[in-house]
Amino acid sequence: MKDFSIGSRLSNADLIGINKCFSPVEKTYKRGEIITICSSDNDTIGIIASGTAYLSTNNNEDQRRILNYYETGDIFGMHFIPQSESKAFYIIAKTNCTIICIKYKNFITCCKNSCDKHNSYIDSLIMLSVKKHLMHIDILSQRSLRSKLISFFEYLKTEKNKSTFILPLPLADLADYLAVDRSAMMREIKNLNDECIIKSDKRRITIL
Repeated sequence: MKDFSIGSRLSNADLIGINKCFSPVEKTYKRGEIITICSSDNDTIGIIASGTAYLSTNNNEDQRRILNYYETGDIFGMHFIPQSESKAFYIIAKTNCTIICIKYKNFITCCKNSCDKHNSYIDSLIMLSVKKHLMHIDILSQRSLRSKLISFFEYLKTEKNKSTFILPLPLADLADYLAVDRSAMMREIKNLNDECIIKSDKRRITIL
């Protein structure tokens, strides 16, 4: 199995030690497969080694809602989302995915030596997860569809550190992520283009 050096700047020696600490297992999933159901008895967390996955649920009208998206280096699991007895949360592969699976106990208890590199890796993954959830909350709290779009684009601009970037979700999925009507969203994107606020070509966005 490959070392899960995703998003890190650790040396090979550090990575070998951390892999021994975590006892990870690598699994692959095809596009559209459910990777896991987030339930209270699920003690496994996952780190995306490659591909894209969604944290999803359905509302009372059986409409899909995308609560988060995960790309290379992101972490997911029941321990990182609110528990709810009335809703089922699941992780689904948007593309073919390779997932590094780790028992939560192995992840948080660290090794006998409590190595600093291990702790730093845990901190960086958890902070990344918290940051993405807070970003989504902030976007959804915007009062207008336009503000939701612009807020999301600004977050991506900051994250990528450039004004032109590729959306991490297809436009149909973006509507579910923003919890808006797709047709209305497409009209607003056209308005933003017409007003020279952005320039878009499918998933390619440039903030002007």
